[in-house]
Parts: sequence; structure tokens; C-alpha cells
Amino acid sequence: MTEGLAQGAGTAVEFSPRAQPLLGRAAGYCTSLQSMRLAATRIFVTVLMLAGILPGQALEVRRGAGTLQVSGPKFHFIEGRALDRLRNGASVVFAAQLSLLSDRKATVVERAGARFAMSFDIWEEKFAVTRLGWSRKSVSHLSAAAAETWCLDSLRLSSDRLSSSSPFWVRLEVRAEEPGGENAGDDGPDVSLARLVEFFSRAARPGQPHWMAEGGPFRLAALK
Repeated sequence: MTEGLAQGAGTAVEFSPRAQPLLGRAAGYCTSLQSMRLAATRIFVTVLMLAGILPGQALEVRRGAGTLQVSGPKFHFIEGRALDRLRNGASVVFAAQLSLLSDRKATVVERAGARFAMSFDIWEEKFAVTRLGWSRKSVSHLSAAAAETWCLDSLRLSSDRLSSSSPFWVRLEVRAEEPGGENAGDDGPDVSLARLVEFFSRAARPGQPHWMAEGGPFRLAALK
């Protein structure tokens, strides 16, 4: 009777009885290592989800006449606590900041920002959005995805300071303002980009819904 056989590529390798305990411990170590790697991956993804930074949320950029706009097919901010508040009849203000970056994301070249007041019609199950500030605009009867797209389309960066071949990156940050908390501004015409930049320079409050996504590197010459 043959003991300690291991099958591999159509051949059988015989191990001595003394080697079998060592092989068992080695197999157990490999299994434990795989479990640790899986657990670490799950923790990492969970941390990203809590921070509002999910893998695969890269932004896409399109070029206009001296401007840049972004889209995020996998980037969603009408969700979680913010969506619960909307479905409960409350209006939610989202502050958004779009940054144009160079030098491997070390330098901010340009910024654009806005605040959006959003509400939800529980009967039609559609969203209405108003861009607050001096360039006040409104739209209604939108799906969640359409409302998010409308907000992103409202953010435009100037491409005048970019060369056609220099790489650049974009970063989008969105934060749901909390009732009674520190907000990015009021509803009047004096809402400024400087106020938004200051708002996003501070960390979000514990439990405050916030999201971030990045994209790049891009080059103007390669954009349509």
C-alpha cells in the first residue's frame, strides 16, 4: 500500500510519512494566507465605500470650446442617507467641486464649483434640481441618473492653461450639506468659488455623506 501520494501533471510523487505533517502545516499556512488576503481586500473596499471612493469610479472628460466637462457613468451620489432624506420629503443641498490637476495631481490648475438643491416627488418618483447662486437654473422630472448628470454638466473647467500634450487629471468631490451644520454658502448671489474651496478644504463631518472620484491622465490632443 503506497502512502503519501501527490498527483501532479499525470505523475505520482511519493512522500515519506515524516514529511506528511510538514505538508499539512504548509497547506494550512497557504490557506490562512489566502484568507488574510481576502479579509484585507474586503476591509480596503469597505473603507473606500465609507469614504465615498469606489474602485472603477474613474471620470471621463470631454472637450468643448476652451472648456472641459466630466461624466461619471459609475459615479453616483443620490444614494444612502441623502436619498433617504429626499424620499422622506426633505430638500437636500449638494455642494460640488471639480478640480483640474497637473504635475501628477500635485498642482491645482483650475477649479469649478456649485451648490445644487434637490427634491423628490414621491408621486411621480422624479427629482427636481436647482443650481443655487447667481447662475440660478432649475430642472425637474428627472431620474436619479439624469439629475446627477445635469449637476456634473453644470461644472465646466477652462482648458486655456493646458498645453495640448501635457498630462492632466480631474477630481470631483461632492458633499451633502447637513441640516443645521456648516454649509458651503447660502442661496444668494454672493456664493463664491472661494467659499466652496474653503468648505472642501475641511474634512467632512463624521457620518456626513461625501463622494470623490478621479480620472486621468488625459491630454488635450487626444480628447474629442
